Amino acid sequence: RGEGWRGAAGPLAEAYAALGLAPGAPAEEVRRAYRRLMSRHHPDKLAARGAGEAERRRALARAQAVQAAYARLRRAGRA
Repeated sequence: RGEGWRGAAGPLAEAYAALGLAPGAPAEEVRRAYRRLMSRHHPDKLAARGAGEAERRRALARAQAVQAAYARLRRAGRA
């Protein structure tokens, strides 16, 4: 599999999906989705809101997935 987003299971398609976006979404939309998701899932923010340990662990995993997806799209020049 290449870095193209056209394949249903390609790495870029997966990165777009992790951000809740359609493949090929504009760079500004990618950045907005990244910021929105990081704000929602950042473990420190959840800790400040009194979230439990299990919820913070899930948020950390989600935040890491969002960061990885955004990094992949940035490397590909899509963000």
